[in-house]
Amino acid sequence: MQQIDWTLITQIIAFLVFFWLLSRLFGQRVSAMLRQRADRIEAGLRAAEENQRRAEQMHHETQRQLDEARAERQSIVTAAHKAAEAQRQALIAQARGEADALVQRTQAAIQRERQAAVDELRREAGRLAVVAARRLIGDALDARTSRELADKAIVDIGRRD
Repeated sequence: MQQIDWTLITQIIAFLVFFWLLSRLFGQRVSAMLRQRADRIEAGLRAAEENQRRAEQMHHETQRQLDEARAERQSIVTAAHKAAEAQRQALIAQARGEADALVQRTQAAIQRERQAAVDELRREAGRLAVVAARRLIGDALDARTSRELADKAIVDIGRRD
């Protein structure tokens, strides 16, 4: 027959009694501590998930604001280009207007000078015609008659132009 080793059985029973005593004495505390630790870990995971969700929302919001800023920048640039083009066109129109006015004033001044020169030439031609007629006819013409002849010569010269 075989002999049973009672030491091993005694050790197993002692271990089970010791384990049972430990669980009775410290089981609730250890269980509560483990529950608290599990709760802390679970709360940390929930907080991490919430932080991740908030970070994603903030990223999306930041991206949306960035897109809006880009669109606003583009509209400002477009408006500035339009305003600059309008101002350029206005300045060109103003410069053309001033140039046209200057040309008109210059042409009017030239026309006045030309007319003054023509009038002066007519008067001089009339005076020369009277002088020539006086030499031809002699001193028989008086001042009034010579004036009438000069006026008639001026009118005749004006008709030829």
